[in-house]
Amino acid sequence: MASSKFSRYQMAIFASMYLGYMIYMYDRRSFTYAFPAVIEEGFDKSQLGLIVTSQTTAYAISKFLGGVLSDKVSAKILFSAGLFISGLSVLALPFFNSVAYFSALWFLCGLAQGCGWPACAKILRQWFRPAQFGTWWSVLSTSQNVSGSVAPLVAAFLITTFGWRSSLRLPGIISVVLALICVITIVNQPSDVGLENLVGDADTKVKSKKPESTKTQSTWRDLVASPFLWLMSLGYLIVYAAKTAASDWGQLYVIQELGGSQYLGSGFISSCETGGVVGSILAGWITDWLVRRKKESGDKTDSSPRVKGALIFMLFTGVFYHALVFFIDKTSSEVLITGVGFLIGVCVYGAICIYGVVATECAPTHLSGTSHAFCALAANMGGMLAGLPLTYIAKLYNWSGAFLVMEVIIFAYVLILFAFQNISSTMVPEKPMKKVE
Repeated sequence: MASSKFSRYQMAIFASMYLGYMIYMYDRRSFTYAFPAVIEEGFDKSQLGLIVTSQTTAYAISKFLGGVLSDKVSAKILFSAGLFISGLSVLALPFFNSVAYFSALWFLCGLAQGCGWPACAKILRQWFRPAQFGTWWSVLSTSQNVSGSVAPLVAAFLITTFGWRSSLRLPGIISVVLALICVITIVNQPSDVGLENLVGDADTKVKSKKPESTKTQSTWRDLVASPFLWLMSLGYLIVYAAKTAASDWGQLYVIQELGGSQYLGSGFISSCETGGVVGSILAGWITDWLVRRKKESGDKTDSSPRVKGALIFMLFTGVFYHALVFFIDKTSSEVLITGVGFLIGVCVYGAICIYGVVATECAPTHLSGTSHAFCALAANMGGMLAGLPLTYIAKLYNWSGAFLVMEVIIFAYVLILFAFQNISSTMVPEKPMKKVE
């Protein structure tokens, strides 16, 4: 294998996916950044909540479909098509002025968004060895945080300078152009360019062997019956709702109730995303240390030490939501406001990272994707609950009341997780051996 040629392809493909997914994330939130200006045109919180819910609902659907399609069609075409359609939907938004059209276009954007990460995962698996896979996965996932940190500031400048409708043209045009570039620069697997594949054909190997006995393979029904899966899914739902509430509605809270500027509101979101980079890395380091510590101590229990890490991050998520509601007011400095945003980002993204890892590693290999998809569905439901339902609460009791409800839910889950932190993490027990004739 020509290692230098292989490395060049690796870096070109990774860079294309990194930039592409950054723009995916900008597209996904581009209209959200414009909400303060949209409200000035007469739209209310419930209408904006409906628009957000339309996208999160579509994204929940498409994330499942994207995973299935990535096994059926070219991953690079799936990635590029999703980016292209996402860009077109963002470009079309400024031409309309009704909740119905906004919701329809944002639903279309949500459907396109589900093509991004499944395609990335498929391509990463083909181009990076197992020993590298986790590291490059983590690095690629920071693209959403980098986008979340930079995009709000860019959007704030464009909105205050040119208006919210013009601000959507930049991400839309970049998406369309980059999608066309990705078709050329991304390659599905090494053999497509004459290089040796890193991943062999497992099916061929299996078919060539005829074992005398085998274990009865568990199914998704066995997985769904796992109490541990439900405990993790509930946590994923709640922390994703907390993340969505902070990233989608935090700027409105800062502007409308704290009297901050558009830049301060965008700075709050940017701080959350910057904290997310730190939180993801910190969560991985802490939980890996907990795993090593359990192994070195000779602990033979089948509980997951990563759950303790999730408990810590969830606890401090509630603490910093409490600070946001009760210790931040109109007299608070910009540094304090963005500092709390940063700490919320550290905690919510740290917990999200842990739930994703646990959902994958604690399930049988042949069900790990299903396990993660189940938890991801719960997370998307959390995002939906942070849309219209949370904005309805905010309409009745302001954003401080909505965030207080979020805080109470987080602390209630912390108590549940504390009580069951030593629960068995074996999602599906091994089934008895069965003779193969």
